[in-house]
Amino acid sequence: MKKKVIIIIPARLASTRLPNKPLAIIEGKTMIQRVYEQALKANLGEVIIATDGEKIADEIKKFGGKFILTNPDLQSGTDRIYSAYKLLNQDFDIIVNVQGDLPNIDPKVISECVNLALENDCDIATVASKISDISEISNPNVVKIALAQNGLALYFSRSAIPFSKNINDDYFHHIGIYAYKKNALEKFVNLTPSPLEKRESLEQLRALENGMKIAVKIVNAHPLSVDTQEDLEKVINLIKSR
Repeated sequence: MKKKVIIIIPARLASTRLPNKPLAIIEGKTMIQRVYEQALKANLGEVIIATDGEKIADEIKKFGGKFILTNPDLQSGTDRIYSAYKLLNQDFDIIVNVQGDLPNIDPKVISECVNLALENDCDIATVASKISDISEISNPNVVKIALAQNGLALYFSRSAIPFSKNINDDYFHHIGIYAYKKNALEKFVNLTPSPLEKRESLEQLRALENGMKIAVKIVNAHPLSVDTQEDLEKVINLIKSR
């Protein structure tokens, strides 16, 4: 039997570094519209935006997207996708969290993440790419991954990990997409935020601290995560050049 997949994109207006981020205009379209359209192109199943208010909902209505209104007080994007999943009252095998600040995400990357989850004995699947710009290694806005030989994540950090004396060793940039198996998502949201999660401000560490397995696929394409005004300008220029 074919596994049922749903992609849920969490989107909220509150952002400390870039207010109203989902509604930022990128070459004639809002960021949230671009993420939604890229997710649809993955052709994996239903795509829903889980949002926290009417302002984003009004924008989604304009471009004909599907959305669910969730509690604005939810603490994280994962809490938001879980809330939307429960409100749908439908059964899915894989719930994909595609973060709403990846306007140039390659649909193939989403598909590769889902296939990794389907083919592996893991709780969560995610993706990463090799860092080519060495300035990213020391940039705390870029999340790095230490990987085991079996392809499972050992640790995520805003610091340069793993340490190396060899300047030619590879570092990997985590991409903000997660494919959760149904039971794993429910388990994760019911766990208490962990000490390392709070220290690094990275919620995936909660999963690792509680013994959950996160499988990682290295991909060639790397979408730009928009966290700041500078990032927004970069992605505008990138999409304009294409």
